[in-house]
Amino acid sequence: MHKQYYIEKEKVDRLVARKNQKTQWYNGIYDRYEYPVLTREFAPVHWRYDLDEKTNPNFQERLGINAVMNSGAIKLNGKYYLVVRVEGNDRKSFFAVAESDNGIDGFHFWDYPVVLPDTCPEETNVYDMRLTQHEDGWIYGVFCSESKDPDNSDLSAAVAEAGIVRTKDLKTWERLDNLKTLQSPQQRNVCLHPEFSLFPSARKEWEMSPM
Repeated sequence: MHKQYYIEKEKVDRLVARKNQKTQWYNGIYDRYEYPVLTREFAPVHWRYDLDEKTNPNFQERLGINAVMNSGAIKLNGKYYLVVRVEGNDRKSFFAVAESDNGIDGFHFWDYPVVLPDTCPEETNVYDMRLTQHEDGWIYGVFCSESKDPDNSDLSAAVAEAGIVRTKDLKTWERLDNLKTLQSPQQRNVCLHPEFSLFPSARKEWEMSPM
């Protein structure tokens, strides 16, 4: 283990242990706190670095984290969980779970990011998952599934659909077909009602109105 690992790990541990305090800001509706519950500095050191001193003698960062943001939130079994968009320096994103006992501070990432089934080969990016604990016993995550626009020569042009996954434990995820809408060719912000019965067995076509 590279000695610099312990220095960087201690920085992350300090952030996780830091207590959050209410600010003096007031509107009678909700409270604001001094610190954001997660920033890119909370990312586990072993995500960002090859820890082997032989293969990485200068402890150079291999996976730069640009930002963590736009998370879906859920409370389960008395704890608070965020499924966070983690954006790399290349501006591509992946999902990761962070956990807290109180939802105010102490958020720490699980050791491994979310592994999504690779069932959408044209997909170039994923981000901004929204979570719903459904009456059917599953937790559904709806997120932006972005692909290159085949009808536009601009390499930055993209088509956005609503990707759908479901899980029982936030660890193992099942990928479902992307949302199909009747009126809108682009979907970035979609959420699921917790009581609507929209999931008959292995249904292939999803027809929902955009939110």
